[in-house]
Amino acid sequence: MVKLFSIKQEFSEKIFSKKKLVEFRRQNVNVKRNESCLIYTSKPVRKITGYFLVKEKIRLPLKELWTQTKKYAGITLEQFNEYFKGCKEGTAILLKKIIKFVRAISLDEIRNEIKTFQPPQSYYNLKGNLQTIIVNFIPQKYLRHLL
Repeated sequence: MVKLFSIKQEFSEKIFSKKKLVEFRRQNVNVKRNESCLIYTSKPVRKITGYFLVKEKIRLPLKELWTQTKKYAGITLEQFNEYFKGCKEGTAILLKKIIKFVRAISLDEIRNEIKTFQPPQSYYNLKGNLQTIIVNFIPQKYLRHLL
């Protein structure tokens, strides 16, 4: 199943430049190894800009999570602590096969097909018509990795 993740511009740029090979989430995300995840770069970009495949998911207490991921985190310990403030555990999604689309898919393009489309606050599974419509925007050469 394809997932759609909202990621701030600062971090999606680091992911595409491979300076950040981990995506952190406060909640326990249901992702599996080799699962396809589209990246929706949030404001001000507001486009689906690429995708990654999941290398591994780790859910641990914060101190252990930072120790295991800091080498690939692409953020400082201060940013890590600020993001996870109030949490006891966190999730790290280790990324592989990171691809930036040559032509991103804008929010307006998606809404031309699905008027009620709302980008996820964190992430969600693409299902049914939504998956079909979004996948139709994606160049053919990327589809074998996504489906």
